[in-house]
Order: sequence, then C-alpha cells, then structure tokens
Amino acid sequence: MKGQVLFCISVVFCLCSFGCKTDISNNISGSYYSPSGKRIEIIGNELFYIVPHVYTPVWYNDTLAKCYFNWVDPNYIEINSISPAIYGQQGIKVVQSIDSTINDSIRVSFLIPYSRSNLKIHVYTNNFKTFDFIYSKSRRELMIPNNVESISFDISPEQLIPHTCDGLFYGAVGFSSFQEYKIENNKNHISIEIPAIDGSFFERYFIKGDYARIKKGAINWKGETFQKIKQ
Repeated sequence: MKGQVLFCISVVFCLCSFGCKTDISNNISGSYYSPSGKRIEIIGNELFYIVPHVYTPVWYNDTLAKCYFNWVDPNYIEINSISPAIYGQQGIKVVQSIDSTINDSIRVSFLIPYSRSNLKIHVYTNNFKTFDFIYSKSRRELMIPNNVESISFDISPEQLIPHTCDGLFYGAVGFSSFQEYKIENNKNHISIEIPAIDGSFFERYFIKGDYARIKKGAINWKGETFQKIKQ
C-alpha cells in the first residue's frame, strides 16, 4: 500500500512538472532581434517578421510576414500565414453596368492599388479564349468580345525582388480569381476592384508549414537566431 502511494505521488509530481514546463515554454510573447537587425514580434500566437528600412527602403512595408503559430512540441512551433488566394479575395468588388459608348464588345476594367511595377493580367473566357494585357498607370482596361458569358483572371507582377541575397523568394508569384464571374444580360462594362493587392502583396512572406526552434529565450528561423530582448 505504501508503495502504491509513493508511486501515485511520483506520477502527480511528474505531470505537474511537465505542465509547468509547457506553460513556461508557451509564454514567448515579446521582441526578438537578430545580429543583422531584423526583428520578430510575438503577440499571443501571432508572429510578425520585420525588416527595418535602412537608407533607401527596399520593401514597401517593413513587416514582411504576418503569421500565426502553434506548438508542435516544447521546443518547436509551426508557422503559417493566410494563403494569398484567400488574402487577395478580401474586399473584391465586381460592378457590372451599361456603357452606351461601347459597341459590339465588353470593357473589363481593373482598379488595383499595386504600384511597385506593372502587372501582367490574363483574362480567361467561357469559350476558352485568353486575353492578355499589361496593367499600368496609363492602361487599366481591355476589350473582349460581346459574346463572352463569363470571365476569370490571374495577375502577376512584371518584377519580383528576391528575399535573400542568393535569390530565394518566400512570397506569392501571382494571384488567381479562382472563380468565374458571370456577365449579366446586356451589361458591357465590368469593373473589378482588388484592394488587397497593394504594394506589399507580392513581397510579403506567405508561410505554409514552416518550423522555428524555441530555446533559451531565442528563436531560430530561416538560418538566423533572434534573441529575446528583456523589458
């Protein structure tokens, strides 16, 4: 009987010790800096990767990653971000109207706040034809035949800046509508507004199933060590 009691006490002690250790390892909110000056900010289960602007800014926004994470064991977290397909869909507006100045065709107009470079846009129709054009400050629309019943599209930048000196890129290389927009009867002007594709859309890290090591107040991620700054 005495042996059983001692065994139960030992089990409870081990469980409590493990639980306390897990609670401590999960409390990693704070600021972490690498020797190169890059920073990771953690708030709850959100992770922000920041590359401060030095001299001439390289990036449109110094926050290159906005992610969330979950623990996979006491020393590792799995990092993910909202996919570009979902993020880009936020706030899309498609307005169809009648333009009396247009004859025998349909005008498709785009309104996109991206200005880092020109954009390559491909418009696909229900009759398996593709219409391409370069979206720029001076050209934001194209004409398609008036027998088209629905359209979809994809968008990609003419230029992409690598995230590392050796050419690695962690962002999205394009955005697709992933759906067809049916053209309403007698409508000949389709206006498509995509506010989510701003200057930071194609430079932002889109992380899927990445891992970082957490040990002794430091985060090891993508070949760099970020040390926690004590407040």
